[in-house]
Amino acid sequence: MMRLTLWLLLIVFLQSPLGYSPAEAQVWSGTRVIVLDPGHGGHDPGAVGPSGLTEKEVTLSLALKIKERLSGTTDEVYLTRDGDYGVDLDHRTELANEHRADVFVSIHAGGAFGQSARGAVIFCNGPGSGLKSPPAAQTHEVWKGQEEPCPWNDLWTRHAAESRVLAHLMHKYLVGESAPESTGVYEATVLVLRGADMPAVLVEIGYLTRPDEEAAMGKPEVLDAKAEAIGSAIREYLGMVGR
Repeated sequence: MMRLTLWLLLIVFLQSPLGYSPAEAQVWSGTRVIVLDPGHGGHDPGAVGPSGLTEKEVTLSLALKIKERLSGTTDEVYLTRDGDYGVDLDHRTELANEHRADVFVSIHAGGAFGQSARGAVIFCNGPGSGLKSPPAAQTHEVWKGQEEPCPWNDLWTRHAAESRVLAHLMHKYLVGESAPESTGVYEATVLVLRGADMPAVLVEIGYLTRPDEEAAMGKPEVLDAKAEAIGSAIREYLGMVGR
């Protein structure tokens, strides 16, 4: 049954440039569980902008806005932290697993030494090292043997193809069909995603170390728009896979 679901997902993915077809969305009457992970917190501020805005502030504010948009009669939304305190990386995905989440999204606002990097970047876990995510047609091999027990660090392999679909949807809603080369969907070893037993992505909504992007992230209306984009991507993904 799992393999049949995968092949159906891959067929849908190949029907459009970003790998999904809204016409294929199904109606799911059950409860969907979404876990949002505001990066950093407590003694760990994450990236800090030129004027002092911290990543931990931005990610928590954004996660709360996304939760507000997604919460409803058919959605349960949990946050790995709802205040300014630290959470171990492994515990973040443990919480998602305990809630039997359908989706796990880790939210960040990165930093860079250079000024060329800008815009949103989405990561899914994989063997690559910052490489562009390959086409969906090349992902089915990672599902071989998926019904066998997996060590903690390899749980993500069960959901690698689905995670790529979710990542491309995030890119579509946050960035659009075309974007600068510095943005996109990338495959890399992402520690916070390694134990996730569900489709999972890490979203960098921008570079907080850029003065213009820091200024934007400090505006409620900008975070509102990003929350709507991320929420829309999650809703479309869950509808697409019949959740």
